[in-house]
Amino acid sequence: MPNDRAPAHDDRWGDHTPCSLRYNIVSEKGDYEKFMNMLAKRLHTLIEHDEADLSSMSRFLARLDTESLGRFGNRHVGTYAENLRNYFASETISTEAKERATKDPEYKEYKRLQYARDNSTEYKKAFEIERATHSKRHDTHWRDLIAERLEVLEAIFVILPQQGRKPSALKELVRDVRRFSADSGVLVDVKGDPPILIPLEESLLQKEVLDRLLPRLEARFPDRAADLIKAYHDLLKGVDTNTVFGNAFKALEEVARELSSVPQLQLSDQGALEKAFPGLHGTIRATILKLAAHRGDEAGHGRKGPDEYEIRYLLLSVCNVALVLLEYKEHGG
Repeated sequence: MPNDRAPAHDDRWGDHTPCSLRYNIVSEKGDYEKFMNMLAKRLHTLIEHDEADLSSMSRFLARLDTESLGRFGNRHVGTYAENLRNYFASETISTEAKERATKDPEYKEYKRLQYARDNSTEYKKAFEIERATHSKRHDTHWRDLIAERLEVLEAIFVILPQQGRKPSALKELVRDVRRFSADSGVLVDVKGDPPILIPLEESLLQKEVLDRLLPRLEARFPDRAADLIKAYHDLLKGVDTNTVFGNAFKALEEVARELSSVPQLQLSDQGALEKAFPGLHGTIRATILKLAAHRGDEAGHGRKGPDEYEIRYLLLSVCNVALVLLEYKEHGG
């Protein structure tokens, strides 16, 4: 089964693959400032009151720096608890994003020409470029920094039970992280042992796509199963959503053609769909027709593709329809 993303657990990463290699986990939805501030306060409490009964606070933070591959960067400012809180605080993240933006080529070129006497035209151009790109560059750095913090949080999940003498501490921390996610609207969940962060919809997609559909689809139509898996992983890699959905729907249409023995079947054609699958419930046919309306050939005429959250549910619908068509034929349809 092809897989274009890193596995959750890999011996090469010490059985702890950074979440940014598994998912593009930082989304546009949700109040990350609120989420990070609640998390910062919670981790401050964890260390301040030694809720895990750690064998050594200094060793815990040093180990955290190693486990996070240097992302934590113990700065030795204030107490151990304050150090951890300040690292996760949204104010710190915003400040670091601004600092990173000053290291971008656009900003450096603008500053280089700022006091040049004979380069007023070049300076004006550099200034306009820096100003036009500043917001996007800052947002990119901010997202990268959030992702780094989430990877440090996962590192805490790993080492807390190793160095703490109270097993309940990890369970309580995971519970609170999930509550913070729900309260702030950040689409992140926590699963597994040791716990890892996953997009909130990921468990649903995996359950519906990987566990139910693909084994059956691979048995009869391995190429179509591979197409759906590729669409699913293209989504995680950030491929544009019109392309992702178009490829997934094409795979569904090929499944329908092979099941119905109608090589030229178009799922956007209501009459042909009814003829190919006469016993299919009208609601399912309506769903198929609505899905067909999202296809890239229509979307190419100036229609914006579905956003990254809508596309997840469209893919889920595609896979559920594929399941229905398989079951329809298996039961004599």
